[in-house]
Amino acid sequence: MIRQFLILGGIILGLVLGGSLGYVLIERWPFFDALYMTVITLTTVGFGEIRPLSPAGRTFTIGIVGSGVLTVTYGVSSLVRLLSEGKLGEYWRRQEVKRMLKTIRGHFIICGCGVVGSEVVEYFVRSRVPYVVIEKDREKIERAMLLHPDLPFLEGDATQEEILKEAGIERARGLLALVGSDPENVYITLTARHLNPHLRIVARAIAPESVEILRRAGADYVICPQKIGALRLAAAALRPQASFFLDLLLRSETLDLAIEEIEIQSQSPLCGKTLGEANLPERFGILVVAIRDREKGSFLFNPQGDTRLGPQDTLIVLGRTEKILELQKLAL
Repeated sequence: MIRQFLILGGIILGLVLGGSLGYVLIERWPFFDALYMTVITLTTVGFGEIRPLSPAGRTFTIGIVGSGVLTVTYGVSSLVRLLSEGKLGEYWRRQEVKRMLKTIRGHFIICGCGVVGSEVVEYFVRSRVPYVVIEKDREKIERAMLLHPDLPFLEGDATQEEILKEAGIERARGLLALVGSDPENVYITLTARHLNPHLRIVARAIAPESVEILRRAGADYVICPQKIGALRLAAAALRPQASFFLDLLLRSETLDLAIEEIEIQSQSPLCGKTLGEANLPERFGILVVAIRDREKGSFLFNPQGDTRLGPQDTLIVLGRTEKILELQKLAL
């Protein structure tokens, strides 16, 4: 789109300069008079000739008028086409995303927006988590935008350092490598780990044998859809009600509930208190399922009221989304 406007601007500038020089050479006019005559001729404002024209000058003026009409027609048709195709709005949306990415912090970068990536986007939208999508396939972006018109995306190859930096990887909280190729996911993981050593990286493995390779490449967590799918199928057959309830929690389609992890910061008023003193069920209607002790690295399931919260302890909680957001602010 920018290229089209640059071409149009170049044509207009060329006509103005060429017309001015033409009047200077043909009629021997001063340059300013020639420039004025060219502008009023191109814009067809209807003013009269500022000086008498020779037959050659009139012929030249006819050429300028014709060129001006063609240029205006080209410019209007280009603008109408951009508006009808939605490209103008898309251009401004891209610029808005780029401005947002210059300041955003603590977001997630989703590499790949196919079937799996679209489901991840859906979950992030429901969880109100900031994210940006990187996808090189234009058709996949357009399909995702049908569901999420305000989708923040960058069109490009996620294996390239430049596009990851543009997505703000140095300030990101995590990255998901979800493209449909294991080698590409490995390369994305390696590049992302190099650019941000503290990044949380979740990778998708197409083949089961790629799981270990992705872990060695630097992924913190690797998901193989084949294995996960098999486990879910078996669980649905053996424990149908429990599986159904977990689906409701993950999808939040019927219940306004979510499972979330919340890290207690040292400056939080919760730090140093026991669960009984924090009284989270009464204050927020939130159930603490487990606590991960940062020092020991182990989980304490179903913690009791006398369990004391330490700095960087992680709470695994179950509750309503808006209440979880309130607790996250308190934990910070």
